[in-house]
Amino acid sequence: MSFARAFAGYTNFVKKNPLGSQCLVAGLLWSAGDILSQSITKRHERIHAATVAPHEKHDSSIDWKRVMIMSSYGFFVAGPLYTFWYKTLDKVVEPLLVRAFKRSGKDVLGISKTQMVWNVAIAKVAADNFVFEPPYLSMFFLSTHTMSGTPFPEAVAHLKADFWPTYVTDILIWTPIQFINFRFVPVHFQPQFVNAFNIGWNAFLSYMKHEGSHYHAKPVLPVQ
Repeated sequence: MSFARAFAGYTNFVKKNPLGSQCLVAGLLWSAGDILSQSITKRHERIHAATVAPHEKHDSSIDWKRVMIMSSYGFFVAGPLYTFWYKTLDKVVEPLLVRAFKRSGKDVLGISKTQMVWNVAIAKVAADNFVFEPPYLSMFFLSTHTMSGTPFPEAVAHLKADFWPTYVTDILIWTPIQFINFRFVPVHFQPQFVNAFNIGWNAFLSYMKHEGSHYHAKPVLPVQ
């Protein structure tokens, strides 16, 4: 009974405070994702160090400044963007589909409600993959590198090196998740549904920004 009451209270909070609840949850999950990413990386480093230099001490402490940067991105950027995007999709996609069907000569009245729901879900996934994700990932790399103190030209170089590997992985992982989200989850819970998978995804993005980057700095030539 207490769980049902707590869930009802949470549902009420999300409905009344969609932006605030999403920002709060996004900030917490981006923190958790980065801590997870650092923990996994440092564990592998310890294992490697134990075989190469077993008597040397290895720093296994969490970089809390990095955690705060990723958390700030979640709270101030990802949270508001997700909230705005899902509301926009819910308002825009179905009317656009109806208009497109009418222009193509299809009888809209002949399309069942169930079929329309499936069409809307597919259209939302396509919009999420090809309209939202490219600028969102670009903003992620540019803003987090800038917040970390990376000069903007170098942040752009990181973006160019890491965008496509990250984007391809994004499409493969999120397409089925978002299809379930858009087809079966009420719109006010859609950001929260995404957040259920975001710890693992945020850990991957943090890894791509830091340890897994494809960016290689050009060597600095000595001054003649």
